[in-house]
Amino acid sequence: MMRIIGVVTICVLLLAALVGCSESTPLKIGFIGGTSGKLADLGVAGRNGVILAVEQRNKAGGVNGRSVELLLNDDKQTPEVAKRITEQLVASQVDAILGPMTSSMAVEIAPIAERSGTLMMGITVTTNGLSGKDDHFFRVLSPTVEHVTETAQYLRSKKGTQRVSVIYDLSNKSYSESWLVDFSAAFRSLGGEVIQTTSFYSSNQVNFAEIAEEALSKNPDRVVLVVNSVDAALLAKQLRTMNPEIPLATSEWSGTERLIELGGRYVEGTVVPQYFDRDSQDPAFQAFVKAYVDRFGHSPGFPGLVGYDATNVVLDGLAKKQDDETLKQALLRIGTFTAIAGEVTFDSFGEAKSKTYLTEIIDGQFRLGTSL
Repeated sequence: MMRIIGVVTICVLLLAALVGCSESTPLKIGFIGGTSGKLADLGVAGRNGVILAVEQRNKAGGVNGRSVELLLNDDKQTPEVAKRITEQLVASQVDAILGPMTSSMAVEIAPIAERSGTLMMGITVTTNGLSGKDDHFFRVLSPTVEHVTETAQYLRSKKGTQRVSVIYDLSNKSYSESWLVDFSAAFRSLGGEVIQTTSFYSSNQVNFAEIAEEALSKNPDRVVLVVNSVDAALLAKQLRTMNPEIPLATSEWSGTERLIELGGRYVEGTVVPQYFDRDSQDPAFQAFVKAYVDRFGHSPGFPGLVGYDATNVVLDGLAKKQDDETLKQALLRIGTFTAIAGEVTFDSFGEAKSKTYLTEIIDGQFRLGTSL
């Protein structure tokens, strides 16, 4: 009898030790994004938003008492690198992957995450190519088709634009082509006309003067740039050197602080759609911006805000996940999450709806178009 009691006691102690070990083991979250090169402003701000969310969560006690370990990775905006990193994160048995930051990388690595059943929360990924799929890819932003309609309406109705020329970057083809197709359809339905499209692959050898000359060749009312912030600034300089009065617009991709920093007077008056209200006085938004600036010394812009929101959605999902659920099942069951940019509500495919805020660059600042 004493032997039986002794064996039971040992088993209970071992079980308690195992439970304690499980509770103290950190959750592992992987981040993938381009944090070097031309797109670094997008990736760095997104990464920093992720870091801030994880640091705040750990300071508050972690996720159900477990700390969160963040594995940061630079995909260098290169498919081979992004795939290798994703495979490494999957092999490390991360609880979720945050990222990537661009649609072109997302379409490359989403299948790897899917095969392993690892949830991937795309941060600023809006390509239509990943929409309507019952998979492990989730996102807190709407796909491009839901954003471009408002941009098209703003340019036609408020700005009176009739004929546009579009320049788009094929290095992020999944995004830029989605944006162009959706914008063209919406703009034409409103009586506008896309009279010229000019594509290029972003690199250090691009002849922006030739691209600008082609875009202006048919005398458009406005040139729309579906490119990163650096290329948008360089193109704006070329376009307005050739035609100082040409109105400009961009897609959401260009709408980081670097556009104004590099573009200066050449981007004044440019219409730039945004994923958040830069003028918001909401206390939670103001607290986030202060915490971000205090921690990193620069404005979060849309990548930092979306990275922060996406991370908190994942962490909230992990906190509320039941023992018999996957993270995907938990996110779908919970459905709606609180976020700085507004509530995040997922449909059955892990798609959320987000708002579009049309801004114009006035005196070196992004100003809401409705307030002009």
